[in-house]
Amino acid sequence: MTGASASQRPLAGVRVLDLSWFGAGPIAGRALAAAGADVIKVETVKRIDGLRAMAPRPRGARGYNLSGYFNNYNANKRSVTIDLTTERGHELGLTLVRWADVMLTNMTNRAVRQVGMGWETVSRENPRLVAVYMPMMGTTGPHRDFQGFGAMLTAICGMNYLAGFAENRPVGVGTNYPDYVVNPMHAYIATLAALRHARATGEGQAIDVSQDESSVAAMSLPLFMHDNGGGAYVRAGNRVPYAAPHGAYRARDTADRSDRWVALACLDEGQWQTLASEICGHPEWAEDARFLTLADRLSNEEGLDSLLAAWVSEQDGEELVGRLQGAGIPAGLVQNAREMLEDEHVRERGYFVQLEHAEAGLRWYDGPGWRMSESPVGLDRAAPMLGEHTFDVAMDLLGLSADEIADLVAEGVLQ
Repeated sequence: MTGASASQRPLAGVRVLDLSWFGAGPIAGRALAAAGADVIKVETVKRIDGLRAMAPRPRGARGYNLSGYFNNYNANKRSVTIDLTTERGHELGLTLVRWADVMLTNMTNRAVRQVGMGWETVSRENPRLVAVYMPMMGTTGPHRDFQGFGAMLTAICGMNYLAGFAENRPVGVGTNYPDYVVNPMHAYIATLAALRHARATGEGQAIDVSQDESSVAAMSLPLFMHDNGGGAYVRAGNRVPYAAPHGAYRARDTADRSDRWVALACLDEGQWQTLASEICGHPEWAEDARFLTLADRLSNEEGLDSLLAAWVSEQDGEELVGRLQGAGIPAGLVQNAREMLEDEHVRERGYFVQLEHAEAGLRWYDGPGWRMSESPVGLDRAAPMLGEHTFDVAMDLLGLSADEIADLVAEGVLQ
């Protein structure tokens, strides 16, 4: 999107007060910013966004402006430091509420009350405001004051139960998946719908995004199995009832890469015949009574996987994937982070973008997960440093003089 004017972006002119931290809230805010919204992120020095203090960061680096996670999730935003728990800071916060079209927070309900940004208060200050509340368990219900992050949500919503093998404990998905994907995009879509309503009627509204319920929405298959068939979901690793073989198999180590894995699937008999006879050079596998039909292969999947794993372990992964794809068999390399950044297809489409950060230097940032033919979206500004825009926002939006700003800094209201 670099080079596109602000007026071309679909959310140009939309103003967002971002009171969120860590993952789900900031990512939703970044999606709004990528679409052209002016997003002002509010923090305090005494309680920074905790993600600022977390790795990864450049080797040997220290400070609150160098976290790769924080910077990636907060690109295209402005940063101000206001202590909303002080009387004067709360007044300034309400001034920003009156300025905003959207207020976004994933703080706990208790924290929202502490800073005085509940719906009753903010809607009185700005009746057209869209206020997005994203506490882990929602704003109502017996568990409304529970707190936690994506790693807890993957367990609470049932996601961890789906990963691994039946004979082993649930292993989860290895990442805070709801924070990165489900929760922020549900909040983003709900915000767009509420903005449309506000523009048509002049009426704002509160949006209650329970991160738990948002995560459960992605668990439809096992829930429907239980409700419609009465059966329990059984963890089966990479195995599925409609294809065999179906899995990831370790290929031969090479000079530039060890731990290389090839994912492949045979979805019909023709693919299995081609794999066994033409790719692997073992026509006897296709004639083996254990593997004649899909039902046979599913019944003997351990033996099938053992044969295939031994054969793939002697192959060059990249060359094998090329042969499989050329023969019409679904296959791909299991890529690590470096390979994703270097992937020629992703590079050509321009998904990742490099942005220059004042302290972190030139770094890669995720782009949005979609593009629009008439309304450009994307990132063109690196994440803000802590409080980078406090003075400008205090002067231009809050109407404070330089002397007033200095006094508020001395008092700890502005930091």
